[in-house]
Amino acid sequence: MAFNSFEYLLLVLATLGAFHALGPRHRLYLLIGASLTFYAAWSVPLVSLILISAAVDFTAARRMARTPDRRRRWLLLSLAVNLGLLGYFKYADFFVDTVSDAFGLDAGARRTLGVVLPPGISFYTFQTMSYTIDVYRRRLEPTRSFGRFLLYVAFFPQLVAGPIERAGHLLGQFQHALTQRIAVGNLVAGARLIAWGLFKKVVIADRCGLLADRVYADPTAVDGWAALVGTYAFTLQIYCDFSAYSEIARGSARLFGVDLMRNFDMPYLVTNMRDFWRRWHISLSTWFRDYVYIPLGGGRRGRPRALLNLGATMFLSGLWHGAAWNFVWWGVYHGALLAADAWLRGRLPGRSTPMTRWGGWFTAFHLTVLGWVLFRVEAIADVPILLGAMGRDVFTGLPTGPQALFIAGTFAFLGLSALARRHDWRARIDRDPLASALFYGLALAATALLAGDHHPQFIYFQF
Repeated sequence: MAFNSFEYLLLVLATLGAFHALGPRHRLYLLIGASLTFYAAWSVPLVSLILISAAVDFTAARRMARTPDRRRRWLLLSLAVNLGLLGYFKYADFFVDTVSDAFGLDAGARRTLGVVLPPGISFYTFQTMSYTIDVYRRRLEPTRSFGRFLLYVAFFPQLVAGPIERAGHLLGQFQHALTQRIAVGNLVAGARLIAWGLFKKVVIADRCGLLADRVYADPTAVDGWAALVGTYAFTLQIYCDFSAYSEIARGSARLFGVDLMRNFDMPYLVTNMRDFWRRWHISLSTWFRDYVYIPLGGGRRGRPRALLNLGATMFLSGLWHGAAWNFVWWGVYHGALLAADAWLRGRLPGRSTPMTRWGGWFTAFHLTVLGWVLFRVEAIADVPILLGAMGRDVFTGLPTGPQALFIAGTFAFLGLSALARRHDWRARIDRDPLASALFYGLALAATALLAGDHHPQFIYFQF
């Protein structure tokens, strides 16, 4: 059930109406039922995986509190179950393909398991694992309510693509939301977030996706300028697509009085790659920081070890994104960029000038763009074809009129984003009822006009 579908709208409206009429206990059951229904729209049998993760981690956390001397065993059980499910359903066929390639088997001799990837398994397994790890570290008391914990794992606005929430942030909010009257302010704020997210998805991301798909479907058939335009298009697409999902998720949760974390903070405006990862997919980057990078030693054991830890963390981040070598190499690429950033820090002049800030932004943005080539390609062999075409044609020829127009539009988008951030346009619009009604009304009108019969899934649903 996609966020940009009529079925999702009906689910939200029906759940919201019933939520308003019911008491706290029944509200809990209602939200659990709505969440499992939302997921069952993809596959009823795969709902069992969510129930297994929730049951194992709820039990493990409770046992950690009751038997402190066996805390480590219960944590290992939680990790084994969750990583085992994730490993089998997401990486089993990738492992088989890799072994087949290593032994040089041709297509006729290969055997794959044909495992179906459950939507959002990377998100909800990471979310529920963070709970048991925090209980193990004694940073969180285990909840006594399995119902609230199941809702934490399966809450439908953020079930299949995040944000990856921490139990300490969400469980308390559920307790409050289940007992309070629905606030008009939450309804208005939630509706605004949903409208803005739908606009970014349908009007920007899906339009850019059509252009990127044409380029990446056959990289050998395009010149360097077309390759650059297609890559710029994907750069805008993936940001607007994923941030749109996060906006709709936050808006949907806000309707019920739950405040999900902000997952994006205009990451294309940064001047270095360290800040990019502080603003891109914030819930995932902080998860890897807290549960992988810091446990590996972080930066506490000297610079060489810190660089190694960075590389390992980003390698795992790339592998988390998908069971394919292009995602692995994308993670390695960003690990190398972060290591270079850490190594250069303190070696470059510390004084900031407008020229150095512009240069830093231009460099960081295009390093990110190049990384999206690795992320988007259908096969890793397409990377040198696309980069070679760009290097050959961009510096020796001129773009066509439509290509130049799209490139100008890309930088206009970034410029408007910078102005919006500097002057806080959205907040100003939201404070004025008339301006707000006009702005979001136009956004919804444009969304309805351009939606048509083309409803691409959100990109991160595949992860």
